[in-house]
Parts: sequence; structure tokens; C-alpha cells
Amino acid sequence: MDVRGKWLFALSNEESLRRLTSPVPHPDVLRPCTLGDGVELWSQEALEQKVDLWAADPPKGDECGLFVPASGAATRMFSVLRGDPEKGKALWAKRKQLAFGKEWEESLVKKGGELDGASIEDVLDALFSMFRNGQFPKGLVPFQVESAEDGTPKTVSAFQAHVHAWSELFEEPHLWFTVQPSFQKEIEAHLTPLAVQTASKVSFGLQHPQTDTPALSPAGDWVKVEDGSVLKRPGGHGALLPLLEDITAPMLVIRNIDNAPSPQRRSLRSMWTRAMVAEARKWASERDDLVQAVKKGEPRASAMAWDWLKAAHAECSDSPDRLLEELQRPLRMVGVVTNEGQPGGGPFWVQVKGEDGSLHVRPQIVETSEFSQDQQAVLAQATHFNPVEMVAALSPGQPLSEFVDESRYLVVSKSIQGQPCKVLEHPGLWNGAMSGWITRFVQIPGDCFQPVKTVLDLCGRV
Repeated sequence: MDVRGKWLFALSNEESLRRLTSPVPHPDVLRPCTLGDGVELWSQEALEQKVDLWAADPPKGDECGLFVPASGAATRMFSVLRGDPEKGKALWAKRKQLAFGKEWEESLVKKGGELDGASIEDVLDALFSMFRNGQFPKGLVPFQVESAEDGTPKTVSAFQAHVHAWSELFEEPHLWFTVQPSFQKEIEAHLTPLAVQTASKVSFGLQHPQTDTPALSPAGDWVKVEDGSVLKRPGGHGALLPLLEDITAPMLVIRNIDNAPSPQRRSLRSMWTRAMVAEARKWASERDDLVQAVKKGEPRASAMAWDWLKAAHAECSDSPDRLLEELQRPLRMVGVVTNEGQPGGGPFWVQVKGEDGSLHVRPQIVETSEFSQDQQAVLAQATHFNPVEMVAALSPGQPLSEFVDESRYLVVSKSIQGQPCKVLEHPGLWNGAMSGWITRFVQIPGDCFQPVKTVLDLCGRV
């Protein structure tokens, strides 16, 4: 794979060191996006009209795919149990509510333990062994129990839940999962029977090694491997941006792996996916018509194009030479939910600098970690939470690196070789990596958001 935008990904060790040891720049956040001020609220009538728009002309599977970043391991998901036996006891007591509860019991017995009277240490050791001490891919963890065609219960992983839900929307569904290379064959074997059953095409993407970044030890030295070379590790989900460039589908729905639709909420989530995809396709079609009109020099085309950009909060300078450039940015329609205190960022109005030095205020997704201490009051005013569902409208072959705000890289702390190290990550996929995209935020129901951040979130999943 050719990784475009090498100015972004191929950082020298010197530049990486500068970023890791210098104060991290923060985006110029002005205020939160709220209802009527950056976040749309669709009425029930408007929602039904958009669903009808889908029904009148359903997109084909090769027109709209599902892209799920799923290369992460379940480390953080199970780390909540380490050093906290009370949480372990509470989880064990609720094991009947877990999709892998029976397997957990079998694992304990296999290791010589007893279901009644086993120590919490033995109980948790059996659990950690099942999921390879947290190195198990999060997408392979059994999330829920569903009924098979013969009525018998079956466990369903996060991977399988996404395939089930997406296959109900399209006759020839196509899904892309990003995975770790070491687990690709295992994941393929896991999904192949379901893919055949649902006539789904499942593709896998791998983060390119060129996007890996170095880590800095507490002593200020590069972390190295046995041969003395600098250790490089995956540079965050922003490193997935080149994978989007290689996908030919003009539209993609992007979801997190842990926000897998459960059976009871699948109908609601499918309805909102239909509405958002239909609206995004209509929005992109309007833009494409304007592009053609401007290119042909049709009367009032430029004025209509500027009005369209202004409505999309993407206004720029009045230079006619830049009109087409502004119009042809990638589009995204982002579903957000009301903020109920979840950790993470959300939609905000951010002042950004254009290539010509001009300043523009545009809607952006900003993570909590990107806020400075001086910006905490603005963060506290947030009314909506991070993207739950994102519909991206792309032009096949369009380089996406030019729309990245490179100043929004992240410096995070990770435990490497038993010590807390500073790690450099590229601008987040839906944060700085999509800073230059034309963006609309839409409020969707909270029941469309089913995150599984820790294993405790799987108890009684409905």
C-alpha cells in the first residue's frame, strides 16, 4: 500500500522527539456545538421522510460500506478488574448475564477450580486466560447472546454483531475491519461462516508500518528493542486514514468496534442509519451538482455554491479561484448523543487557520485530552458526546492527508516494557485527521450508543 501524505506519517526521530518533549498545541476551541448552533435536531416527520428517501432508492452495497476500526486489543476492557477484587467478585456474581459466562465457568473448572468457593484470584485468572491477558482482539470478545435459526441461543462477538446488523441493510453488504496482522487469519476464520450465510463481503485493513511512531522512556531515551533499534508502535487510529483512501465506495459509515448493535436495538439503529445515509447522499449530490454548474460557468452557480458552503459552516475567503477547492472537500454527517458525563470529547466550534492565513470558525470533533487547562470551562459546557455514527462521503482516489490538521497530534502515556512511556499518536481519525472536512452534526437517540469500554458494560446487555 502506498501511504500518501508522507509529510504527515514519515516523521523523523528528531521531529518525533520535538513533539514528545514540547508543549502539545491545543485547538482554539470557542464554544460547544449545541442544538440550533451546530447540532441539528430532526423532527419525527423529517426522520420518516429521510427513511422514505432511502426506501425509494436504496443504495447498493458497493455504494455504501461499513468501516470499523477494530485493531485494538481488549487490554483496557479487562484492566478495570486488575487490583480491584470487589469488581471481580461483582462480575463473577453476574456471570449468567454475560455472553461468555458459561465459557468462564468452564475455564475455571478446566484450571482445577470449583464453581462454588473458588478464590477471586482463581476466578480472575481463568477469565484473563480466556482472553490472553487482555491481548485478545476486542472484536472477538462475545458481546451478546442471540437466537439461532433453530431457536437455540448462540454467543455473538462484536465482529459478528456488526456483520449481522449491516447485512440487514443491503442485499450485497460490504464491510471493512482494521485488524492486527497477527490476528487476521483467526478473525477471517471467525467471520467466514457468517459472511457466507449473509452474503457479506468482509475486507480487512492493516495499519502500514510507515505510520508507526517511537516511544520515549521516563529517562528521556528512546525505547529500543533487542537489536538496539528504536521501538516503533502503531500511531493511533489517525494512522488508519490512508486505508480510507484505498476504499472505492463513495460512502462509508464509520463506527467503533465496541458500539456493536444489540438485537433489541438493531431496528432503531438501522432506521437512523438509513436516514443519515439518505440525507448524506442527498447532501453530496447537491454539492456535486454545484461543482458541475460552477465548472460550466452557469449563471448564479458561484453564488449558489457560496450559499451552500455557508450553510455547511465551510465559508472561506471570497476568492473565486478557491471555490471549487472548498466545495470538493470530503463530507461527513456525524450522529452525536446528548452528553451524560461519558469520558471523551464532542462537537465544538473551533477557529482554524486556512492555507492563506485567514481564520475560519468551523464545527469540529475535539477530544477531552486536546483541551488545555485554560479551556476546561468550555469543555464543561459541552452538551453532546463524541461521534456515535459517522457517514462519510468521499471522492475515490482523493488524497485525504491534505485535510489533516497536523498540529492536533497527541502525546499519550502507555505502559511499555513495564514502564510509563510517552507515545506520539497522529491526529485522531475523526478529530484532527478530519479537521478540513465539511461537517454536519445531528442529534440521534441515546439508545443508538452502546459503548463497551469495560467488561462491566456487558452485564445484562440489551
